Amino acid sequence: MRKEEIKLIVYLSIALAAILTLTYLAVFSTKIELIAVFRGVSFSITALTLFWTFYFTYGWTFWPFNKLFYRPNINGTWAGKLISDYKDENGNSIPPIDFYIVIRQSFIRIHFTTLTKDFVGLSYAETFTLDKDTGLKSIAYLYRKDTSQLDDNTLREGATELRLILSKDEKRLEGKYWSNIKTQGSISVSFLNFKQVDSYDHAQKIKI
Repeated sequence: MRKEEIKLIVYLSIALAAILTLTYLAVFSTKIELIAVFRGVSFSITALTLFWTFYFTYGWTFWPFNKLFYRPNINGTWAGKLISDYKDENGNSIPPIDFYIVIRQSFIRIHFTTLTKDFVGLSYAETFTLDKDTGLKSIAYLYRKDTSQLDDNTLREGATELRLILSKDEKRLEGKYWSNIKTQGSISVSFLNFKQVDSYDHAQKIKI
């Protein structure tokens, strides 16, 4: 969460607390007494706690609450291609690979699961860069191989940096990746579905 967002949350909380306290006193108290003020403040704190809990969990994705902060909702499954510079033992390049990114996003956190036929990657350090003035939107994350995979004991890790392209006609992520096995390449995926799949086969089914 950016410093500007934290400041706005603080300012909004103070303003809303004052408004709610005054409203409580106007509605439920015939005269201003210390106990009435205390109850009004307690009511305001409870109401704000419930509001921010709702907002950070679900509300940030709904209109008009999504206008409060600049935060595109990119939850769901994205489908496309990965092009790698990897060469097999004969020095041959491999064709583009079907590639899926499953994004689980809350207001505060974001997580990426990447799926190919032979590889599952899990992110462990993520950033989501947003600039409302320039319109720049990008994500970057470090990933490692899901250690529950039994077919390959090699520890594979890497980094990915993608630009988020949003318009009325498309939602797309494109950019590059690098890995610790000295391969790199490009990634281009488009939004497929709000469903967050758990496997490559499941992603293939909803793609049809």
